[in-house]
Amino acid sequence: MSTADGPKEFEFHWVLDCPCGETLTGLTEDEIVEVSLAHLGAKHPDMAEAYEREHILFMARRLIRS
Repeated sequence: MSTADGPKEFEFHWVLDCPCGETLTGLTEDEIVEVSLAHLGAKHPDMAEAYEREHILFMARRLIRS
């Protein structure tokens, strides 16, 4: 897309839908990883050690912010 002033830059955020039904969000890769690890520790402590950064980023999706 472009405007009279030039191309429009899109802003993105990260979203991860946990199987427990909670939707986690973050503005950056680092933030979605941090939020997800905190969620795992608080809600799923038995699984917290099973996930690393790469696993979380694989499951998360990047969406255009509206």
